[in-house]
Amino acid sequence: MEAVILAAGYGSRLGHHTKEIPKALLSVGGKPIISYTLEILAKNGIMNITIVTGHRGYRLRKFVSENYDLNVNFVHNKYYRSTNNIYSLYLALENLEETLYIINSDVFFHPKIFEFLHESERKGLILSVDTVKKLGEEEMKVKIEDEKITMISKKIPPSDADGEYIGIAKVSKEVVGDLRVHIETVMKREGKIVFYEEAFQSMIDAGCEVTYESTRGLPWIEIDTPSDLIAAREKIYPKLKSDW
Repeated sequence: MEAVILAAGYGSRLGHHTKEIPKALLSVGGKPIISYTLEILAKNGIMNITIVTGHRGYRLRKFVSENYDLNVNFVHNKYYRSTNNIYSLYLALENLEETLYIINSDVFFHPKIFEFLHESERKGLILSVDTVKKLGEEEMKVKIEDEKITMISKKIPPSDADGEYIGIAKVSKEVVGDLRVHIETVMKREGKIVFYEEAFQSMIDAGCEVTYESTRGLPWIEIDTPSDLIAAREKIYPKLKSDW
C-alpha cells in the first residue's frame, strides 16, 4: 500500500501564516500537521509515500527528509499557482498501481479515522465521510444511497447532503487505473483548476463503486483560514492529544 499527500496549495486564505511555509508545516500541538499524518501512516505500516509539493516545497522536503525515515517520493507541481489539486493528484498517480490513500495535507484528524478506512473491507473507491457535522455551503458534501456515494460536490444544498468528504480516501488497486482515466477525462473537459472530487463524480457517473467509511463523530478539521488554525490548536487538538 502507498499514500499520496497533496501539499502543493498556496493557502492564500491563511494570510501571513503561510507566507513562508506550506500549510502542511503549520504547527498544531507543538509540531507540523504533516507530522501527525506521517506518523499515522507509519503506525499502519504504510511506508511508501508520495508528497506533491508546490508553495515553499523545498521547506517541506527538508523537514520530512531530516525527520522521517520513510520511503518518500517528492513530486513538485510547478504550476501550483494556476492549477488545482486535480493536477497535483494527476502528477502523483503517474507511476502508482497498488492500493493507495489520498490525503489532503491540510486535514488534521484523529488517528482512528484513518484506521476505519485502513481496516475497511469495502472495495473500489472509499471516502472518509463525516455524517455528524452540521453542513454549510463551503463543505465538499456527499449524497448517500444504499451505503454508496451517489454525488459529491460543494454545490449540493446542505439540506440535501448526507455528510462531508473530509479529504481522505482509499483507492483499491482495482480502480487506480480508473481514477487516473477519469482525472484525465475531467481535465480535458474542464481544465486543471477544478477539485479532484470532480474525478470521483465522473467515476460515479460511469458506474464505478464509490462507498464510504464514517468518521463516527471523531474530531477532525480542514485548515483553510486563521480561524480554522485557532480551532485546530484550541478545540481539536485537546480532544485527541491523548490518542497519540
